[in-house]
Amino acid sequence: MNISSALIKQCIVLRDFETWTYLRKEYLPVEYHLLYNHIDKHCETLHEFPTFDDLKLGIRHAATRDKVFALEAVEVDIDPTTLLEYLKNEYTQKEILNSLDKYIDNSVLFASAEESVQELHQIVLDVEDKVDLEVPTESMQRIELFEPEEEINKYVGLGLNADYDHEIKFSPRDLVLVGGKRGSGKSLTCANIANNVFQSGRSAIYFTIEMDSRSILQRCCSIATGVPYSRLRTQNLSVTEWEQVAGWWASRFQEGQDRLKEYREKRNFSDFHHKLTTQHELLPTQQLDVIYDPSLTLAKIRAELDKKVNKIEAGVIIVDYINQVKRSTIPSRGGQYDWTEQIEVSKALKSMAQEYECTVFSPYQTDATGEARFAKGILDAADAAYALETWDQEDACITFNCVKMRAASMKSFSSSMDWETLKIGPDTALTPKEREASSHKTDEDIDDL
Repeated sequence: MNISSALIKQCIVLRDFETWTYLRKEYLPVEYHLLYNHIDKHCETLHEFPTFDDLKLGIRHAATRDKVFALEAVEVDIDPTTLLEYLKNEYTQKEILNSLDKYIDNSVLFASAEESVQELHQIVLDVEDKVDLEVPTESMQRIELFEPEEEINKYVGLGLNADYDHEIKFSPRDLVLVGGKRGSGKSLTCANIANNVFQSGRSAIYFTIEMDSRSILQRCCSIATGVPYSRLRTQNLSVTEWEQVAGWWASRFQEGQDRLKEYREKRNFSDFHHKLTTQHELLPTQQLDVIYDPSLTLAKIRAELDKKVNKIEAGVIIVDYINQVKRSTIPSRGGQYDWTEQIEVSKALKSMAQEYECTVFSPYQTDATGEARFAKGILDAADAAYALETWDQEDACITFNCVKMRAASMKSFSSSMDWETLKIGPDTALTPKEREASSHKTDEDIDDL
């Protein structure tokens, strides 16, 4: 029995719009494409399936019309959903084999082990783009109107402004982007979010392209402890500050508090650090993992997430930053300014948020006008997006201007900014403009008196 013929006939006879919706033309052999197009157009225009007589009268292409006669004669009693699954599996296998054949022919003799693994992951990503691996259920009888409480508990706030977090939190399937110019605080924002999630008892997985892992951890430590970042980097700390750092580091490990007591007696941080990292395991659910990779690709991100997400309770995945992530190891024709590739990366990060059920956060670069640099379309896949406005250091303020919001009203906010410890918020701060307006208002009020 021809599966393509059987599936098309069952959809027509049973008027099965749901199965037809998930049937892609690419699943069918080429000789069925004209027939598919005719049926699909009829359904879209008239909101009903054509009869076999409709098809015979409406199709002028002789070979396609012959297909209709053959289709009508097909005997089939298999459920359309089962037939669709068979067809999808067949198409998937074909695509995988074709991709593997191309890879073996072109590069396997010259690729390193790491490159080979990355390419295999990329093949998976490419096939996933072409195939609907899951058929969503969209009928009202099957959809729960409200999410279960345990899902609501997975929602995360940015932790940058307490008032804002009270109103807006993000689901574990959201992609959140923050734009800014170079030096505007994009990576600082990432470090703050990672630290806030970690301090809340959940894990953050941080992919960094430009800054090394140690620098990221030092920033998070400074934010969490209040120890000035400049002194932390040079290890020019007071006794109290050393203890604060030791306490933060111990919080990442099982039985870390016992080691902290020992540190307070001996005051030897090197020994304390060595014993923690060699004799103790990290907390199983609360971790702050940093992956530094200057040549980060989507396949590498997915490979790391496959290893980590099921082992830890990830609250947020951070990719710093989206414009630098490559779709694959194969260089893009447009180089680093290829906007089509950046849009594909954005779509892939959104898919990962849904697949791994974890909020994905990523900065993007803006141009002089405040628009996304090189690729405005990277915002299309995002559930929320902000544009950073950084004020002078003495203003102790940073503003997040909302430029996109799907689940709520577009609301911007300003937070306090401590440039010594790199901590953003959680207090609301007045911008210089708001502060000036407030002072003028006060003067007028005094004049009125």
